[in-house]
This record gives sequence, C-alpha cells and structure tokens, in this order.
Amino acid sequence: MVDNAIVSIGELAQELGISTRTIRFYEERGLLNPTRSIGHQRIYTRRDRGHLKLILKHRDAGFTLEEMKELLAIYDTHPDAEGTQRQLARFSEILTRHIGDVDEQIETLMALKARMQERLAYANRELRKRKGARAVRRNGARS
Repeated sequence: MVDNAIVSIGELAQELGISTRTIRFYEERGLLNPTRSIGHQRIYTRRDRGHLKLILKHRDAGFTLEEMKELLAIYDTHPDAEGTQRQLARFSEILTRHIGDVDEQIETLMALKARMQERLAYANRELRKRKGARAVRRNGARS
C-alpha cells in the first residue's frame, strides 16, 4: 500500500488475509472508523490499515475489544512520542495481567490433568483386576 493510498474494504481484506466481514465487525465495534466515498463506499487510509494490523495482533494476543479500543484511543489522542509511551505502558499492564490469567489457567489445567491421570490409573487397575479375575474363573472352570 502506498503511504497515503486509499483502498476499498475488499483490497484491505485481501492485503491482510482476512474477510471483509472481519473488517466490518471491528468497524461496528468502534475500533475502525473509515471515511466514506460520495457513493458511501468505505475507504481506508494507511492509518486505518495500521489500526487494523494492531487490532489483529492484539486479538491474537488475547486482548478484549475494549482493551484494543483503549490502546487505539491513546494513540489517536496523542499521536506523538508521549502517546507511544502511554500506549506502551498500558500495553505492558494489560499483557502482565493476561499473563497472570494464563498462569492461573495453566495451574487449573495441570490440576485437572493430574485428577484425570489418577482416574485413568484407577480405571486401568480395575480393568487389569477384572481381566485377571476372568482368567482365573476361566481356568477354574476348565479344571
């Protein structure tokens, strides 16, 4: 995309490998605000493209829509070094909280896995016992 190029929703979707529906979703949620042509067609600028790329990266990192919106708002209100500093500080806070949440989920899943392994060991012991008891009954019946 040329620096100040204006592209359609289809072109932007194709460039980023996403659907036009995905772009519309973020627009409906207030994360994107493209301008409209005289014919009411959405038109996206380099800035819109940058926003969308950030949204996609944040989405993949587990950010909520509100968190993404907050980070974009910081940048939009302060598109300078101070804004970048504020955005990075907030980004760090959010990520730290998310990492803590993931750590808690890992602990919960590890405890669940341990309980499941205990139940599996029990089931396998019971199967071996019952298999052994059947063999003894079969051998006893032959005698």
